Amino acid sequence: MNEFVIEWIKGASYAGVTAPSGTALKAKLYRLAKENPNEVKIIVENNDGSIYAHIPINYVKISPPRKVSEEQREAAGERFKQMWKNKKEN
Repeated sequence: MNEFVIEWIKGASYAGVTAPSGTALKAKLYRLAKENPNEVKIIVENNDGSIYAHIPINYVKISPPRKVSEEQREAAGERFKQMWKNKKEN
């Protein structure tokens, strides 16, 4: 399966989240379940590696992408290059 799904019923205390195998969201859900076992529950891992989990409604957030100026983009690129240079030297 290659679908991401977030679903909840009005008035419910949790949202259902489906995440495909090999995705950052799946890894994040497992991490959250380990850190917050009373709030985040992995309900099932499917045969294809996707998972279905219950999370609190207030964990769901939808936000627009961050707007970055060209100068900020270039500065971030320089920081990234410096980070890799430092990593190679150590």
